[in-house]
Amino acid sequence: RNNILPERVKYGEYYDGKNKIEKQGAVTGRPNYSINVNMAKYIIDVATGYAFGNPIKYSTVAENAQTILDKLQYVHKNCNIAELDFQQGGDMATFGVSYQLVMVLGTEGSIEDRIVLKHLDPLQTFVVTDNTILENPICGVYFYSYKENNVDKTKIYVYDNENLTIFVERGGVLNIEGEIEPHNMGAIPIIQCLNNDDAFSDIQGITDLLDSLSLAISNTTDNLQSIANAILAISGGTLNEEQIKEINEYKVANLPVGAIMQWVVKNVDPTAEQQQVDNLLNFIFQISQVPDLTDDAFGGNQSGVAMQYKLWGLDQLWVTKTTKYKKAIVQRLKILFHLLQYQFASTVQMLDEINITFDKNLPRDNSAEYTMVKTLKDVVSKKTLLENISIVDDVDAEVEVDI
Repeated sequence: RNNILPERVKYGEYYDGKNKIEKQGAVTGRPNYSINVNMAKYIIDVATGYAFGNPIKYSTVAENAQTILDKLQYVHKNCNIAELDFQQGGDMATFGVSYQLVMVLGTEGSIEDRIVLKHLDPLQTFVVTDNTILENPICGVYFYSYKENNVDKTKIYVYDNENLTIFVERGGVLNIEGEIEPHNMGAIPIIQCLNNDDAFSDIQGITDLLDSLSLAISNTTDNLQSIANAILAISGGTLNEEQIKEINEYKVANLPVGAIMQWVVKNVDPTAEQQQVDNLLNFIFQISQVPDLTDDAFGGNQSGVAMQYKLWGLDQLWVTKTTKYKKAIVQRLKILFHLLQYQFASTVQMLDEINITFDKNLPRDNSAEYTMVKTLKDVVSKKTLLENISIVDDVDAEVEVDI
């Protein structure tokens, strides 16, 4: 609440476009716009869509693992796993961290039908680790605040490796609610995933630039509005209120002999203003590693090599995010396998038998895939070819089809 939460709230406000634009006060009656250019949402959405826009794929070549993989796919379908993973990717990009909870509802029916995978809000969740070099998780905590009989309270769920303990906070005092109960998950069921080693948001290094961009656009709008509200100056004569009213109505001025009328406008250098905006955008795209998709390099007539250069920075983000999230998936699978009563000898064996594949969310070139198939059909297996064709959903079913 004192250290971590305010930072997460700040980045959430940037994503929602609710961060405050700090401007100097303007003279009363003059334009003073505060326009929030929500580039934070653009950066986070592009990075998340690129890494998590396509569902994560699970496969195996080991016959002894096919049964558990089928059960796993059934659980994933019930829990809408693609939506959960996308939510996790969005939280990682926004807050620098994401959380999910594995739980079992009820006691009736098969375990596969009762498993629930739940997204948890990073503004209401955290994980406690020990102070060893391994930083082993001690417990996961989820909390929410509410009113009861006009009294502010907070309910806190604390999951350790074996038990769930529920606390209620009132006036800074914690009391245990009910009995401490075993959760039978085999591990802490709250799974934390960092966006990077420092748990930084995708916009953490560019908030000053984002603020400057909004300020630049706001000031430019002020200047344009100032021109529209220019002052009409008259020298060599005077006009009374009735004459000014007639000029505004008829658009004709009957001035005294020798009088001159002209607009007094603020001198604005549109080239300098545009250069400032362009410089800010260039720095934002460069430091965030997210490309400008309006760039000509993303046109349909560009070569694949040119596209790869433009996406190189985004690919580095993709590698970091997927590497971190794969660790969270392994932790999730260990809990699911425990619940499904299927034990691997070790995590290494699990990774050997269950393949986890992240697919970049890029425009598909079916003609290029056709050329690849023709070129490699006598070099690699049919299954490998099918796994790299975007229109194939069920590779195993397709393998069994004779053409």
